[in-house]
Amino acid sequence: MSPSSNLDQSQIDTHIHVLTPSYVKALDENGGDPSGWATPSWTLEECVRFSDTIGASFSVLSITTPGPGLLGPTEAGRKLARTLNEEVWEACCRRRGRFGYFAGLPDFHDVEGTLEEIRHVFETEKNANGVVVMTSYGDRLLGDDKFKPIWRALDSYNALVFVHPGPLEVVPEKIGGFLPQPVLDFPLATTRAAVSLVVSGIVTMCPNVDIILSHAGGTLPYVGQRAIMSLAEPSLASQCEVTLDQAKLAVGRFYYDLALSTSTPQLKALLAFTTSDKILFGSDFPYAPRPGIYTSFLQYSKFTTSEEGKSISPACLSQNALSLLEKHKTEYCNLPSARGPGMLETPEFGLENNHDAEQARSLLAKYIN
Repeated sequence: MSPSSNLDQSQIDTHIHVLTPSYVKALDENGGDPSGWATPSWTLEECVRFSDTIGASFSVLSITTPGPGLLGPTEAGRKLARTLNEEVWEACCRRRGRFGYFAGLPDFHDVEGTLEEIRHVFETEKNANGVVVMTSYGDRLLGDDKFKPIWRALDSYNALVFVHPGPLEVVPEKIGGFLPQPVLDFPLATTRAAVSLVVSGIVTMCPNVDIILSHAGGTLPYVGQRAIMSLAEPSLASQCEVTLDQAKLAVGRFYYDLALSTSTPQLKALLAFTTSDKILFGSDFPYAPRPGIYTSFLQYSKFTTSEEGKSISPACLSQNALSLLEKHKTEYCNLPSARGPGMLETPEFGLENNHDAEQARSLLAKYIN
């Protein structure tokens, strides 16, 4: 039986987070999440139960923002990155057919420390499905010239790179005095990072790297053309590392996950901006409120039953993810298996009781059958 034989009945979740003991400790000791978001709980049982509830047979775990960068470009930051990667891999090993992971990296301002961890991930451990990076580090976007040696290294290892948004330096920081940045500013952070990767020439100079943008690319499907077509202005084009045509090709290389981005307008815009083979499933567990995740899952399920939505059915998105993970596989990494535990096998820890999730599973089951 091939690895893809059961993918029509399950999801592969490429945007799902893990909190390890050392990460929770580091957050507690440093004032909590800098974004202002509350730190959620995470256990293997909770994660498996959630995944079964949405029919996800395989999940690629990642440490979310700020990750090891919490400790800045320091030796402590390097050690935290190493420790977190070891702990996340340990969680993966407890369910080898169920979890893979994106390895975390130090603060990019520590270029040498980041290069050292990249070498360790891809030459020594060789068990990660790729790496997770943040949209910015301090006052520099992901496409900053200072970070080009890091991207060259990632390209040399044929790396899959998952880009997760982080806080922006904006005033006022909270909307209405209480809404933290993940609510609205994170999608904007993803947009800024994506455009910086294009105009800096990094996407063009890294043909072996594939990049996944969180949350359907933030606002990129809406404003991407505006940003790229600005290069038709000679005064701007003269400062850019790539031509207009190269920028268009670079934007076309991005992959997009659907974490919390499944309203009909969002999905229609994304399908108008990119091709369906560049779209992946994502949940954002456990950071998003659970009812919000299940509502998003139901929206997605309803859309896939339409003629327009057939191209992003669970079977299509799972095949997209499988192809991408196979393309960038390392020697010892975990990959989706053929066991397909999704919605058809007996859940290991039961299912969460949620009406939206139940309705979504029912819709997808009818669509499959």
